[in-house]
Amino acid sequence: MWDRIEHNGYEVWVLPVLAYGPPAPDTLWHYTAYFCRHGADAHLAGQSTRFQEMVTTFRSEDEARDAGYAEGRRLVDLLPRPGPHGVAAGGVGQVAG
Repeated sequence: MWDRIEHNGYEVWVLPVLAYGPPAPDTLWHYTAYFCRHGADAHLAGQSTRFQEMVTTFRSEDEARDAGYAEGRRLVDLLPRPGPHGVAAGGVGQVAG
């Protein structure tokens, strides 16, 4: 099931995925995920950014979910932040002050 956290004005959604076979005590996990702004329609092109980890395996569903959240927070933190006039810092059209 998809789970969501909020981070710096974005939603980070993560879905743990079985690495192989039916669930068993030693089943390994991956994740698929995306982040988007609050209120975005994540299914429309350009409204969300998708990412996944299908190489590294995690020992539990919770471990995969936590790894997805950590990566989502990292990716959101890399985005340019709006300046005082709503333009990303260093972006085109920003007024020098």
